Amino acid sequence: METLYITKNEGIATVTLNRPEVHNAISVELVDELLATLQECAEDESIKVLIITGTGRSFVSGGDLNQFIAARGYEQAHPLLSKVGALLSTIDQYAKPVIAMVNGAAVGGGCEFAGACHFRFASEKASFGFVQISMHITTGWGGGSRLLDTLPESKALALLLTGERLSAEEAKTYGFVDEVHSADQLEEHVLRFARKIAAQPLIGIEAYMRILQWRRAGLPQSERIAKEIEQCAGIWGSDAHVAVVEKFLTKR
Repeated sequence: METLYITKNEGIATVTLNRPEVHNAISVELVDELLATLQECAEDESIKVLIITGTGRSFVSGGDLNQFIAARGYEQAHPLLSKVGALLSTIDQYAKPVIAMVNGAAVGGGCEFAGACHFRFASEKASFGFVQISMHITTGWGGGSRLLDTLPESKALALLLTGERLSAEEAKTYGFVDEVHSADQLEEHVLRFARKIAAQPLIGIEAYMRILQWRRAGLPQSERIAKEIEQCAGIWGSDAHVAVVEKFLTKR
């Protein structure tokens, strides 16, 4: 059975994790497959936005326990954690927007995975929780740092320190989830949003994703503004740009 499959349509690539028997747990092999898929979609100019979801009752359940629980101590754990951490950083810094379509449970590492995506749309049946502290560990894929960047500090700390589990609506109230929909309408709403992005030119989508990364890299606003102006100047006056302006002027 394939551990993931991908469909491409209307500028949208949907990547579905397909390990329902282990609640779509992240294995070393799945990390390699996901990285290869992300590379493929990055190079495919027909793809403008990605959706990541899971099969079965879970979005992502965390790390594959058959592999991760075997690690003992820093020397064995660090390479495993770093490998998945690098995958989530690739998603976080991806040149095209990535939407997490959270179909079910996203607990522990699954919450970290969802947090690395740029948007989070959830089924009303989904659940969330940074439960690592109750397991005598912490977030190990960068999820704690991302959460502190995403939510107000006190709210992020509360979730990390208590390990509280949240319903989809509670996660939306916190600001971690963007939209919540019924399970049978989730895909429809995600695709509607994705199509709005896919209808735009790739050059602009990638430019705005760079602006996002400049902010996340901590560049001062003055430097980001200067880079934004330079970036716009570099694409100004293209045939496509001029055609749109001329069409507007003709209508007017």
